[in-house]
Amino acid sequence: MMKKSLISCLIFAIFFFIWESVCCVSEHLHFILPLPSKIAAALWEHADRFSFHTGVTLREMLGGFLLALAAAFPLAWLMAYFSSLRAIIQPAFVAIQCIPMFALAPLMVLWFGWTYTAIVVPTALMIFFPLAMNIYQGLCATPKNLLELFALYQALPSQIFFKLQLPWALPQIFAGFRISIALAGIGAVAGEWAGAQAGLGILMLESRRSADMEMMFGALACVTAMSLALYGFVVLLEKGVNARLYRKISPAKCLACLLAVGFLGSCQQSSEPGTTTLVLDWLPNPNHVPLYAGVKKGFFEEQGIHLKILKVADQSDSISYLTSKQSELALTYMPHALQTLAHGAQIVPLGILIKEPLNAVIFRKNEGIAIPEDLTGKIVGYCVDGSHTRFLRTMLQSREIVPHEYRNVGYDLVSALAMKHVDMLYGAYWNIECENLRALEVETEVFPLALFGVPPYYELLFFARQDSLQATPQFISAFQQALQKSIDFSKNFPEEAFDLYLSENLDKSSKTKKWERKAWYKTLSALAQQQTIDQELWNNFVEWLTANQLLSFN
Repeated sequence: MMKKSLISCLIFAIFFFIWESVCCVSEHLHFILPLPSKIAAALWEHADRFSFHTGVTLREMLGGFLLALAAAFPLAWLMAYFSSLRAIIQPAFVAIQCIPMFALAPLMVLWFGWTYTAIVVPTALMIFFPLAMNIYQGLCATPKNLLELFALYQALPSQIFFKLQLPWALPQIFAGFRISIALAGIGAVAGEWAGAQAGLGILMLESRRSADMEMMFGALACVTAMSLALYGFVVLLEKGVNARLYRKISPAKCLACLLAVGFLGSCQQSSEPGTTTLVLDWLPNPNHVPLYAGVKKGFFEEQGIHLKILKVADQSDSISYLTSKQSELALTYMPHALQTLAHGAQIVPLGILIKEPLNAVIFRKNEGIAIPEDLTGKIVGYCVDGSHTRFLRTMLQSREIVPHEYRNVGYDLVSALAMKHVDMLYGAYWNIECENLRALEVETEVFPLALFGVPPYYELLFFARQDSLQATPQFISAFQQALQKSIDFSKNFPEEAFDLYLSENLDKSSKTKKWERKAWYKTLSALAQQQTIDQELWNNFVEWLTANQLLSFN
């Protein structure tokens, strides 16, 4: 046994040595695959944050497993005992398994809000099928001659089940446990990506979007280690049951333990009465510094607004949360808001955070690009689709630019440009991604949208539903006063404002803090100077979109 352990350790040591060596000699690999030594350093430096997020994800995994078990066991029992129900229930199992949970998870947040339930349900659905089918196969595996023997001695149905069928089914049941507990981490992470505020999944997502690969791989290592630990626990539990140690544990104690875990899992934070929830356009970044500073300084409280800030991982989701009444306010982009208004969304603008476009065409320095026309024949990377892609094509056509290829890089904008997979980016911000790339020693230059004939517009606006309390003149006036006071404070005391932002976003690594601080100082000039929306600017932008067939009202 000791020899096998030494061999395993040696194999892992060789693997990590090769990994470290390859990353050291590769010029670009560190953009996507950090050194193991740096991952270990991040785990050590931020051990408290990793522990916190690991606890959150563990609770979700256990809750999802218990929920799946609570549904799978009785349904599997019905299938095993009633053949008429089997023809109905089994196809439903297969249908559930065919549903892509990564697509379903965002809907859970729309249905259940930012609660524990919204994460646990997709986790349970992901592991339900293998768990239920293994329980069913186990219950059907009892030999008929033993069933006939129990019937001959007139055993009660409960005696047949607990004394014969259940013990006989244990190997299959534990096989289902092992598979399910291994998959539970995937389900929990998928749920967190959809709308969680904490957990290893959201830590991975935030780190990846900031190109902080050490933190992302650290979170991935925690998920892997936790899944392995839970798998090992199930294996040990199976061995204990096989050794009949379960006889030393009363059913009442087992039930009490399960109920305790379920109770702890069901404890979820809910908004206090009177709280106004605000959904950000994106994960927290320097654009949001005034909001966090205003909340911490009490500027919104002074106006009677108890503001709770919620982050989202998908930039297209904020208005959907608003219209589904999962939040009272939403921060979003003016082009996106106009599209939703054109499709009949009943929303009204409340205030301005960023007064000018942050979006720009970003490209690497010293690549032979001096004027927009030099982009002809280049690979264009973008992170948006649909009408926003048409926006990009319209811009380039205005200068008769014909790219070699349009490539959707998702949200991996920074690594795509750094690894030279694309020659230019659209959808990145000149104040955020440029500083992120500079921190990775990639120098960039920018073409503002005005060079492509795009008129000025507001980058980030706040919206509320028309029929809500937040759309009343009294609330709008109070919100605008608090918002502008927060912005003015942030401009006058930028260092203090940024520190207040960091105090509410504890997962930022020292590397991320450094470049985000520089990005924050670039953002100052783009912050709103007042809260009155310029109707001429609004109309000019709408007219330009309409003239280029980028906007059509129902």
